[in-house]
Amino acid sequence: MKTVQNITLFLSVLLLIGLVYISFFNVYQTDDYIYSYGTMKLGFLGNVCDFYMHWGGRYFGYTINMLNPVSKDPFNIIPKIYPVFLLTSFLAVIILNFRLYFNYTFTEALKKSLLFFFIYTVGLISLPEHYFWITGSNVYFLPVILSGLLFFFYGKFQQSHKKWWFFLSAVIIFILMGANEIIALLLLGALSFICFEKPSKENKILLAIGIIGFLISFLAPGNFNRMVKSNDAFYWIWTKRAAFFTFNFGYIFIKIVFLIPLFTSLFFEELSALKSKINFIKACIICMISLLPLMFLGYLINIVGRQNDNIVIFFLSTFSFILLYKKENIKRFWWISFLVIFLPETDFFSQSYSGFNIDYNMNNFVQEIAVTDLKAYDEEIKSRISLIQNSKEDSLKIDKIREVPKILYFDELSSAKEEKKYVNDQLEKYFNKKSIVVK
Repeated sequence: MKTVQNITLFLSVLLLIGLVYISFFNVYQTDDYIYSYGTMKLGFLGNVCDFYMHWGGRYFGYTINMLNPVSKDPFNIIPKIYPVFLLTSFLAVIILNFRLYFNYTFTEALKKSLLFFFIYTVGLISLPEHYFWITGSNVYFLPVILSGLLFFFYGKFQQSHKKWWFFLSAVIIFILMGANEIIALLLLGALSFICFEKPSKENKILLAIGIIGFLISFLAPGNFNRMVKSNDAFYWIWTKRAAFFTFNFGYIFIKIVFLIPLFTSLFFEELSALKSKINFIKACIICMISLLPLMFLGYLINIVGRQNDNIVIFFLSTFSFILLYKKENIKRFWWISFLVIFLPETDFFSQSYSGFNIDYNMNNFVQEIAVTDLKAYDEEIKSRISLIQNSKEDSLKIDKIREVPKILYFDELSSAKEEKKYVNDQLEKYFNKKSIVVK
């Protein structure tokens, strides 16, 4: 398996360098402006309370976004360095865990972290929103990094029994319960399993903290305000919920199936080591935790998208672990994974259901580096913002962005003839304009 590891390691380094390069052309987008606008208008605490009461219960995810620095960053520095900081932090946390749980040297742990980073990236459903949209990164990528820290803190507590590791674990658990609903459900399932397996006083306390944070987040008035009321018959609503659960699960299953041979071949030693400690039934229960957020999204009739990114890596890891009990030779088919991940995005579904088209990001990544004029895109955005900011007119009709990226996150304004989008509304509020549309 040295061959596949070396190939993947080489690709991972190129991918990381490429993402860092792309980051240098990143800009503020959409919700970045509305969070900053709310904080300027209501103050930090006022905006936090307003979001909790009227928008949702992500008391960590939304709160950290209230600090969005767009109004204090005229040179757009943060969007260019923040993704690099998060990617570096992600690798650092993985290194810590590989060193802790498998006693690897720093070099071995670094190698494994780069391999994991590659799998994680190709598995993302919405790479632009996950890595490069500041608001989205704080809600979906930062919690993954914090989850890695929790994994490390809890492992250190189990080894040393020092209380301060327990305290750090408790703090991270409370934070993660307010990060996003998917992470909260996965974590609640994991804490429940741990508490059932080892009902110690400390584990019960951690579960209790998790439940408290979960209730604070999920019972927020804003969550209920945003729920769409339907006049459909009871049986029809639940039919749609079951259908969305099935389609979302089917999408994730199909996507990870082609990654399993590569994942298994890259981490066969680690999975085998865990296999000696966890029996097949327990492995199946852990894997089924991923169904909790899928059922939740099905209940909300929520189509697959950026919110599913946190499910993919959990399901891929745990399902690969299960298959290892029955099909160890699956790692021999790693070459199939490489054939698939460089294919372009499928085009089977209409725009309304385009989220179900499968993409492993590598094809778009290559195009972004080789074809997209990122410097031109960066300059176009700068010119647009400068025009809006300095114009004395109340209603503006501006040019469309011509150089549209594939990896960087971007959502265009609507025209006057189209239905008004949230992008228009947010920029109008931030820049105090009556109307901003594209030609």
